[in-house]
Amino acid sequence: MEITSLRWSANLLQRENSRNNNRIEKPEQQENRHGQIIFQVPETDESPVDFSAISPRDLRALALENYQAGKIDQETYITLSEELPHHAVDAQGQLIDLSQVTDETGFDFHDYYRNQLDIAMSLGDAHRADVLRSVMAFLEI
Repeated sequence: MEITSLRWSANLLQRENSRNNNRIEKPEQQENRHGQIIFQVPETDESPVDFSAISPRDLRALALENYQAGKIDQETYITLSEELPHHAVDAQGQLIDLSQVTDETGFDFHDYYRNQLDIAMSLGDAHRADVLRSVMAFLEI
């Protein structure tokens, strides 16, 4: 059995020290970030939404966004999110066929809710008229 010394040789110690001394330290990069723009939101030209040609899906999404932001109340949101009936009556009493309107079809919600408001007011349904006034206020923003 052979016994080896656990002592470091002088030559080995010198190599270890030279490695430690020769390490290249990276210069610390300290940049002054004051006055620099880190992130900038691009400005957009928000054109008003055309509620005379919006799809029901887009109207529901817009209503949900405004409800979550606290811009409209729950009853207004529910009214805007309702499915359209297959048939409706306009303010002149004429029957309107809405069965062809799908989630992707553009529809004139401004006129539809204006007619519904006129009908609610003529029937004396104050609660429904108030909700529809709120809907109209949302559509006319």
